[in-house]
Amino acid sequence: RDKQSNHPATKKAKRNKPVPEDYVCQACKNQITPPHWIYDCPNKVTERGCNQVAKKLRGLHDPASRKVFVSGLPFDATEGNVQRFFDAKMIEEGSSQLVHCKLLKFEDSQRCKGQAFLTFDSDEAAKRALKLSGMVWEDVEEEGVSTKKKGKGKKTKGEEEKKELRLKVSKVLNRFVTKQKKSH
Repeated sequence: RDKQSNHPATKKAKRNKPVPEDYVCQACKNQITPPHWIYDCPNKVTERGCNQVAKKLRGLHDPASRKVFVSGLPFDATEGNVQRFFDAKMIEEGSSQLVHCKLLKFEDSQRCKGQAFLTFDSDEAAKRALKLSGMVWEDVEEEGVSTKKKGKGKKTKGEEEKKELRLKVSKVLNRFVTKQKKSH
């Protein structure tokens, strides 16, 4: 490093490891002698960031059919609440398991945005979850845990005015299909 600036030196030191006889430099095809590593080749051209996937190509492939998108969740929902709700509703229709729950959260407060991506153990379970669309959200209490209400019989402002939340469960689409829907 240069002592005067914070920028690294432009030329790195040569490699100490000996170059095998059968090694071919991909930059110059061994036209430059003596034999050298590609790192030390004067013909080598470096393109920064060329090995990253282009942003516009991300999400090109269809997502797993076991994945669903849920909106209409309360802002105070946690991953545990969502997991318990779907486990309780899905047990009524048959045995299935919610494998992963990813809540979308606000960056500043880390509260739920009211949306989540859910991954189930099978395609059939995801199809049953799609049938829950339009269902009213209700808090499912954790087994063996009693919740204590604040105050004696008095309802707080938040409890009185709790809005009835209807869930919308939909299939996860790839980003090109989603963008086309938004633009129309």
